[in-house]
Amino acid sequence: MSSGKYAALSAARTAMQSLDTITHNMANLRTSGYKRGRVAFAAALSEAQSCNQGKGLNFAKGQEGFSDFSQGVITTTGQPLDLAIAGSGYFKVGDDLGNVFYTRQGNFSQNTEGNMVAAGGFKLLNEGNAPIVIDGKVKIIGEDGTIQMESGATAKIPLYELDDSTLLERSGGAYFTLQEGAAVEPSPNSRVMQGSIEESNVSILQEMARMVEIQRVFENSQKAMLNYSTISEKINEIGILA
Repeated sequence: MSSGKYAALSAARTAMQSLDTITHNMANLRTSGYKRGRVAFAAALSEAQSCNQGKGLNFAKGQEGFSDFSQGVITTTGQPLDLAIAGSGYFKVGDDLGNVFYTRQGNFSQNTEGNMVAAGGFKLLNEGNAPIVIDGKVKIIGEDGTIQMESGATAKIPLYELDDSTLLERSGGAYFTLQEGAAVEPSPNSRVMQGSIEESNVSILQEMARMVEIQRVFENSQKAMLNYSTISEKINEIGILA
């Protein structure tokens, strides 16, 4: 197979990766706290030729797992357990198996055990990684995360942040886990906003425009592969005639 055909094939494969990411972004357009996924493109030189005068053939390569952590629009809902974060902080939630996740998705509810739970049933955790329990009804939740209940009891919702958000790995939807070796710390400059949620930071217009662009790349890559196949066939015919 022609090396040019390999390059066109790599471009088509990378375009498909990007289309998958765009489709996932559009599917989560209404998921509160969702952060737009991205595919980073890189060019890799053919090793066999890059060592020879730097005339290697460029192959397209898509690196997935990147996210746009810019803040989405904060919308007022009036629901007492809807919480948005102003600033760079994250809520910490966990499942019954002890797995911990970080998220900015704040449409919480109260389960039968009194726990504040996020979408998917993940429990909102305190600083000791224990589920936060609500005694009766919530009176008010302050900007510092302090929950005041009608019973007079209080609890605290901690917010966390990382110096480098790229150390967060997407674990599905609006949830992230920490990469190995990464650590979080309290987020002193972030505020809890009760009765509001942060919308997804996905722009439908940008995603649609990107989709059209990537589809054209995919189509052009297909045409290039077809052209290389035709050239190879013609070369073979010439060899037979000779």
